[in-house]
Amino acid sequence: MISCVDDLQQWFRQSGVDALHACIGPLPTSGAALGRWTSDGPAQIIRSVSPHPGSYRLALMMEPLDARIWHGNTPVWGGTIPASRFRLCPPGEQGRWSQLSGCDIVNVFIPIALVDQLAMRRGDETGAVLTANKFVSDRTVLDMVRRMLDARALAGPLAPDLCDHTVMTLVCYLLEHYSKPDHALDGGLSGARLRRVLRHIAEHADAPPSNGELAALCGMSAAHFSREFHRAVGVPPHRYVQERRLEQAAGALVGSDARITDIAQEVGFQSASHFTRAFSAQYGMSPAAWRSTRKNPAPSTP
Repeated sequence: MISCVDDLQQWFRQSGVDALHACIGPLPTSGAALGRWTSDGPAQIIRSVSPHPGSYRLALMMEPLDARIWHGNTPVWGGTIPASRFRLCPPGEQGRWSQLSGCDIVNVFIPIALVDQLAMRRGDETGAVLTANKFVSDRTVLDMVRRMLDARALAGPLAPDLCDHTVMTLVCYLLEHYSKPDHALDGGLSGARLRRVLRHIAEHADAPPSNGELAALCGMSAAHFSREFHRAVGVPPHRYVQERRLEQAAGALVGSDARITDIAQEVGFQSASHFTRAFSAQYGMSPAAWRSTRKNPAPSTP
């Protein structure tokens, strides 16, 4: 779950965003958080989208965005996403995209626990999952997100309370219009079962869980779990686990002055050389080079 502003900022840094235009949360009751970032022009990099275990992510375009999007190596989108469109991203989603224009994007991180709580109060005995995989236009969603962005002007010192109540209203609306029953008990790996696995991985980066341990969480054989995980997430379990460890290391390299060998051990690598090889394979540069380029970026040319 996005549990504090530092975690929220780290998620954005891992996604290639260095500065946020707005950062709200965690809200006192709902636990939700919001981040807004803007850019005046295209970026010369391909950004990675990291999973966010424990939270749905509502991505809202405040301005049109020209982008290219890949899932793995497969292109899934190329063109302009109109302003005021949003989509709901599941906790395990990952991919790559390139920004070909300026942008103004708001991301709202909604705790799964809040969705589950309200779904049960709503009478969804099997629970519910939020689903809006494609960008859609919805004036109600847009108005509620804008209310949160304007909370300081609207409510002054009570801005966090206004945002909290707005998030609760937003989730109630999403459950009514953008949800489906949770079929986590159908023998596959989805819904609450998948969320449990992703949360367990996120909470044990220092001692990476084995495939058998993760399979046991779901009551599956190791082989069946591995197939279902690959089908649900797009990569094998061991690769997903290592990518999350390396993402945590990438954030620590920029956010602290700890020794690289210490960071390697914190994310479960017993050998600094193994860590360096794995990190270089994922990010295209050594941990030392990553830290240097992120902490001391080259000046932009006029």
